[in-house]
Amino acid sequence: MTLRWLVVGLAVVAGWGALAGTSSASHEALSALLPGNPLEGSRLFIEKGCLRCHALQQVGGVTGPDLGRGTLTRPLLEIAGVMWNHLPGMEHVFQRERIVRPTFRSAEMASLIVFLYYLNSLDPTGDATAGARLFRQKGCETCHSLGGKGGIVGPPLDKYGRYTSPLFLTTDLWKRGRIMAEKMREMGMPRPTFEGNDIPDLLAYIRQTGGALDRLYAPPGSPERGAQLFTTRRCVQCHSIRGHGGRVGPDLGLTLKGSLMRIAGAMWNHGPEMWAEMAKRGIEVPSFSPEEMSDLVSYVYFFQFIDPPADARRGRAVYTEKRCGTCHGTPGIAESVAPDLAKVEELGTPLDVITGMWNHASQMGEMMLAQDIAWPILKGGEMADLIAYLLTVRERSPKPVKGQGAEPEGKRR
Repeated sequence: MTLRWLVVGLAVVAGWGALAGTSSASHEALSALLPGNPLEGSRLFIEKGCLRCHALQQVGGVTGPDLGRGTLTRPLLEIAGVMWNHLPGMEHVFQRERIVRPTFRSAEMASLIVFLYYLNSLDPTGDATAGARLFRQKGCETCHSLGGKGGIVGPPLDKYGRYTSPLFLTTDLWKRGRIMAEKMREMGMPRPTFEGNDIPDLLAYIRQTGGALDRLYAPPGSPERGAQLFTTRRCVQCHSIRGHGGRVGPDLGLTLKGSLMRIAGAMWNHGPEMWAEMAKRGIEVPSFSPEEMSDLVSYVYFFQFIDPPADARRGRAVYTEKRCGTCHGTPGIAESVAPDLAKVEELGTPLDVITGMWNHASQMGEMMLAQDIAWPILKGGEMADLIAYLLTVRERSPKPVKGQGAEPEGKRR
């Protein structure tokens, strides 16, 4: 597989939007997601030289871990902690290979991180042999035909061989699910459920058997439009996002886990309960086009990567224990050999802090060496707590004058 098709193809085929966020007490803040763009992130991954050390699903360098194989499946600020812990090792590689450390703006870092999240939202290619077995075991062939063989109760499934994105199947499973359930009940058939890799395997079998040569792609999803659909299609009346919304169904910001295809399986498995509840409430079962389904899934998917609420008090302890004050002084009060982190204008959000840590890693390493300080290792939620502490102190400090505490642009570059 060529790099062009890996990066561009993965970024378009699944049709997912890009977002990530940080914990907050309000639904508005939860929805104020990072402005990441996975297509932009894929470009940056190449242009900034990341591919020289890191591979994406076995395409690229081998010095660092393959970032397209489930490596980044943890919350945003935990990823930032992992990046921080490995900065000295990466700096050593930069120096050994005579590579200039790339720098990022906050928006670029957002796009890069979201692109890497996005890659890990995709399931590996399914097993067509396992899919053929499931097609029989789940009773699909009783109603549906494929490759000219099977039942005639439902429509043929050959067309799904053209669909590169599983969003088309997700959409139709939701749209026709209630009718299918009623028909299976009439026929005395048990309604199948999908777990694990069932749907990827079924799709692999359908693609292999359907014989379609052309390919149809799902458009990129928009989380903003997905948020609107979540309200206008009345999903919010039953489901909440991190405690904001209905209480009838599960909180999708806490319970919805896994890839696009696993989400499709969850929607199918829980369909009967949802349809019954909607009937009881007099709510018409909403329909979605593939584009709308892409928007909706892109909205709910990345909530599983929002960090748990951070504790600024623990962050203060981290700041002390890791000896951050040796160089930066007491936040909001004084600085030592490095800027007061509470007064640097550019550090207004968690993503700004992450970007600043990356861009200034070389200078920080030199300062720590001069001060005889070991590079501090951040574990668990310590990065989130530390950032919460710095932002809390920043909020209490006088608003920084433009340029105060920050290095001139030329020096940073």
